[in-house]
Amino acid sequence: MFALVALVAARPAWTRAAVPDPTAPDPTEPDPTALPPDGTPLPAPGGDATPPDPDAPFHEDNEFGPVILIEQIDITGNTATQTEIIRRALPIGAGDVLHASDKRLRDARFKVLALGFFRDVTLAMHKGSQRGQVIVEVHVIERGTLVLNRLWFGTTVLSPWWIGSDVGERNLLGLGIAVGGGVIFARHGDVPGARDQYAAELRVSDASVGGTEWGVSGAATLVHGSEPYRVSGTAGDTGAKAQRAFPYRRFGVRFGATYDVSALTRLSMGVRAEAIDTTLPVAPTRELPDGRVVAVDLHLDPGQSRVVTASFAFDRDTRPDPILPHAGGHILVSAELGGALLGGSYDFATIFGRYEHYWPLYNEHHAIAIKLAGGVVVGDAPRFDRIHIADVDRMLTPRALGLVLSTSAPLAILGTRDDKPTYGDLGGSATVEYAFQLFRGSGKRRVYGGDVFVGAGLWGLAERADLRARDAGLAASLPIDLYVDAGMRIDTDVGTFELTIANALGRLR
Repeated sequence: MFALVALVAARPAWTRAAVPDPTAPDPTEPDPTALPPDGTPLPAPGGDATPPDPDAPFHEDNEFGPVILIEQIDITGNTATQTEIIRRALPIGAGDVLHASDKRLRDARFKVLALGFFRDVTLAMHKGSQRGQVIVEVHVIERGTLVLNRLWFGTTVLSPWWIGSDVGERNLLGLGIAVGGGVIFARHGDVPGARDQYAAELRVSDASVGGTEWGVSGAATLVHGSEPYRVSGTAGDTGAKAQRAFPYRRFGVRFGATYDVSALTRLSMGVRAEAIDTTLPVAPTRELPDGRVVAVDLHLDPGQSRVVTASFAFDRDTRPDPILPHAGGHILVSAELGGALLGGSYDFATIFGRYEHYWPLYNEHHAIAIKLAGGVVVGDAPRFDRIHIADVDRMLTPRALGLVLSTSAPLAILGTRDDKPTYGDLGGSATVEYAFQLFRGSGKRRVYGGDVFVGAGLWGLAERADLRARDAGLAASLPIDLYVDAGMRIDTDVGTFELTIANALGRLR
């Protein structure tokens, strides 16, 4: 069983590719035309202007430093990506006259990296045909665009085995269009009412329509499942007699649009429509350990129902390497509203947020990070839109394409409330993590880097009604606990893989 701790899991590929620090120039042969890592240009070769002081404050009016004329822009290093895709992403063009401090030159590298197709991007200036004119060379190092986003397999009491994967092509035919999809099958166990489960999803997106700051996306998902719920015992009782399951089917579509406010900031808008068909048990109840029988709210309408929502999200990512980060930060906030006015059967709203920040240590070979995530659900949200316990506790089996694959209880480490809910309307986690850079490669062997990490944090999941009507002190009633994780992350040409303690536990419990 110990060997299963080393099970490999593919993590989703980021839309922004990993960015290593540019290689420093050879001090014995300095290149006067190379751009510094931040993208701020030096004066045009042959010009008589004095190079700007690198410690001088940046002028937001973009009128500081010598004036340069971009004679032409050369794109090099790309073999799978069409040159026009890269050229459209650049905030500069041939014929532009600008100052050396113009922030468009600093943004150019990040704009190209944000496409997600490249391992590294460097800019350099070369002498133009006349004095004061320059040729800007944009050199890219491509990374694999066919990626393995997820790899699902494992065994639990609820599902004796399941297997599936999610794959994607981030740059179809070099056009900048991303397509992907996943499929999973889970065999049913001995829980009464359970059946074989399967789910499938198809996705397509274009992050820059016609080279503009606007992007579009669409997806379709089909889920054929059986949802478990408890009828007796405590959360630690995973036996088949303590559980029941009911069948359901879901089919939904999503459409979205994005707008790049800057190279690092993106706004998203979307709509979702979903049809749910379920056969609910009549008056479901649960027998508590003290012998009382209480009603069970499954948070679904019987028969056919609809979910129609509108959503909005804000995303800002300042990490130079978002796959194996050692510096910078990331903040994501999203809100979704559903209701009868939109044509749905459920009136509810959700707000979720995630914040990460990394502090580099010892030349960025080490890093300390804090990670905060949480959300709140208001109103009559359907079961599948509520916060699941595996969403906040990394040591449990996560949902896969919406399917619940395990009913295992979380490890009780702090001795707080033992009967923690499976679904809640208020939850989150707070983590402190230490990462050590194991290696960084050039990508020639399709392996870009690896980190060893260890982390620990608090997680919590609650239903507001339970906190209001409690028979013990607040500290004992709070459904919070501790989780720990440690292992290795490896960035490769086909995705990011994790070999961690939590990953292994999620495939066995």
